[in-house]
Amino acid sequence: MIRKITSLSHKTLLIILVAAVAVAAGIYIKDHRSKPVPVAGLAEYLNFGNSYVYKVPKNYSVDAQSVLGAELIYSGPITAKTVQDIYDRGGIGTQALDIKDHSSSGFKGYVNGSFLSDLKKNLSTNDVKVKFGKANGSDNAQITVKKDGQQVRFIYLKNGQHPASVIAKTETDVFKVIEQTITDLESSDLKNESDALKQSLQSNIQLVKAQKAPELYSAASPELRSQTSEDQLSTVLKSASSFLNQNITVSGGSYSQASFSAALRFTPPNQDNPQPTLGAITLKKAEGQWKLQGLSLPTPKQ
Repeated sequence: MIRKITSLSHKTLLIILVAAVAVAAGIYIKDHRSKPVPVAGLAEYLNFGNSYVYKVPKNYSVDAQSVLGAELIYSGPITAKTVQDIYDRGGIGTQALDIKDHSSSGFKGYVNGSFLSDLKKNLSTNDVKVKFGKANGSDNAQITVKKDGQQVRFIYLKNGQHPASVIAKTETDVFKVIEQTITDLESSDLKNESDALKQSLQSNIQLVKAQKAPELYSAASPELRSQTSEDQLSTVLKSASSFLNQNITVSGGSYSQASFSAALRFTPPNQDNPQPTLGAITLKKAEGQWKLQGLSLPTPKQ
């Protein structure tokens, strides 16, 4: 399906995904286990830049455009001005961690050192508890943060080839879905699809930018071609032409039942922190290849 978007507003969300805090001395509890929650049949989110994958909780969506390099996971619309607003409404943040030494000792040193000291500075509290454990072959840490007697953060840190953090106010069952499933791309069921997805996205975006409707249409999925004509596709591309000379980036996307959906971020060139315009693209696996299934492009406001 091809459609135009006449007004895609960008949500400005203030978020500090990693704000760390240090305990006077690190507290270790080995082999910590959380009660598992069902995750079968859920869609998966693939972060291209940081190469990690996790299941998306039911009725939740992933926003990878509000904060570059991170994702916000929430249910329904969230109007928020501060990070606490997001967490108070059940929102969750994920972000890669910059850990140089991926050994168990290196991970514990990072958590007890730089991560926790930053957290203490940013949240202005020493009321922190840390539990270390191991799950799915990777070291992890669970951090509970309180301020003035009230819990303000629950943070899950995963070590491994691609370390990552999961952050919320409390450890809910929704949080546990991500906590249980976040893993390195190389250990996931998408390890053999990532390169093909990237290549298909790149090819389709190049055709979109060049407004090559015939080539885009002929390479699309059978479903798209049965629902949309080449002329309709050409009209959509022309309507969005003022945006197609901008930079178009894809941070990652959601995979479910041989379908992959991702947000497109349009930003003017030579701008440091521009407010992006958003679009969307969906790919469908057909005949062993990832093909264009759906496309949403921005158009100038009337």
